[in-house]
Amino acid sequence: MINSRIYDNHFGTRVGAGVTSRGQLVVSPLEYNEPYFQSMVTINTAFNFIGPVTGKRFVIDGLFISSDKNVSATNGAVINIYEADAPDSIVSTKDIFTLDIGKLETSSLTALNVITSVGIWVNAKTDDATTNVTLLGYYVKV
Repeated sequence: MINSRIYDNHFGTRVGAGVTSRGQLVVSPLEYNEPYFQSMVTINTAFNFIGPVTGKRFVIDGLFISSDKNVSATNGAVINIYEADAPDSIVSTKDIFTLDIGKLETSSLTALNVITSVGIWVNAKTDDATTNVTLLGYYVKV
């Protein structure tokens, strides 16, 4: 058996790599993604996805969006995903994504690695019903 350690020297943090109880060398996100789904059936209404957890921040790793037959064939729908001070707030304290989607369209974004602020809610709103959004992500320590 040889004892060895892997440290960051490039960024000057001297933080070591971890090893899980399953013997996996951790050099990427430690947590598994959890899905958070909302079907946004009312326009200009806050739909809450993520709530604050003491001592943690949320990392958005991916998202899936789709629209149904009720979305305008002419204008489509605009989906705004944002940070807010309350779970029912339509007021953005920080925009995360603004996405355009057409009628009966599906789209996905993965491997995003977008971290949110401390102590916030992640909400979304749309300007045309019905749009569906699934956020994928996990909490990390502050």
